[in-house]
Amino acid sequence: MVLVMYLKKTRNQTLDYSTLFGGICSRYLNNRYFGNIIGRVANRVAEGLIYINGKKYELTKNDENQKNHINGGIYGFDNVNWDSCVSGKQVVMSNLSKTGSEGYPGHMLTQVKYTWTDLNELHINIRATSTEATPANITNYCLFNLAGHGMGVKELRKHIVTINADKWTLMDIRDNLPIGLIEPVDQTVYDLRTPTQLNKQTMYNVPGGGYNHNLCITTPSCWCYRFHARILHPDSGRFLEVYSNQPGLQFYTGNDLPDPNRNYPPDHDDYYWGGCGDSPDKTEQNTNVSNKNLYFPGKDGVLYRRHGGFVLSPQNYPDAVNIESFPSCILHPGKMYTHDMTYRFGVRSKM
Repeated sequence: MVLVMYLKKTRNQTLDYSTLFGGICSRYLNNRYFGNIIGRVANRVAEGLIYINGKKYELTKNDENQKNHINGGIYGFDNVNWDSCVSGKQVVMSNLSKTGSEGYPGHMLTQVKYTWTDLNELHINIRATSTEATPANITNYCLFNLAGHGMGVKELRKHIVTINADKWTLMDIRDNLPIGLIEPVDQTVYDLRTPTQLNKQTMYNVPGGGYNHNLCITTPSCWCYRFHARILHPDSGRFLEVYSNQPGLQFYTGNDLPDPNRNYPPDHDDYYWGGCGDSPDKTEQNTNVSNKNLYFPGKDGVLYRRHGGFVLSPQNYPDAVNIESFPSCILHPGKMYTHDMTYRFGVRSKM
């Protein structure tokens, strides 16, 4: 679990720019995923059903409507105790997920190694094995704001993002499930191959009022380690680059964090293609935003709100276990699941 990250603010000062809810209780009452490892399967599995070698398995249905499986279930990797040790600049954690846990087949042994380098790089190396064929799609889920963890939407809108993705997996924003199609990002709001500012207009043009989408990384091979994304906060010069050997990247802009001081744009009629829809109706709010908690308490008493941060999570495609055209996520006995990712931080030199 990543609690705090510091980067130089000035020559003699540092700034915390990773967001996390303050205290164990507030973290679990709100969004427990922030800062954590997600598994066995990150993202969603349609209807909580998987089929492996002709056998049907029913996973826990734990999404907002109790219809689909999300992020490994109620007791996913983010919600269990890991054995851990510290060795120099490394933290090594291990966990045994037993067969039947959240409905998954096979005992899965997972090791996660965090390494911080003198080059301001956080390497996260994930390895897993299983006694039976089982799906595996394990990732890290950190929410960042490069202006500082408490700076909110005003500063997030200044961020400039570039993502090395020429395709995306079409999804229905009503349940955030892919519909099985992969399409070019050309002439859509998902074309982030050139630097794009996350300003108000950009966010409004995305169905749902912000990004929460899987983008297909441009590469000659699904599983080679390569550049995924870069995001820059121009005022401070701070930037983050992401590298991974996974075929997809989930880009999320904190859409589900509540903000009681404003009305949200309605969900759009165009559920798939990114049309901007009609003008916002001030009486209508985005149905994806929870009304149960008007504020999410964070570190240092900061109240995290909608669009207060972003997530860049390398992964396999959502619901890959059920969609044959997506890269396989099945881990077989005798094989090893491997996910290597790097978060590289820095400060841009002044011109």
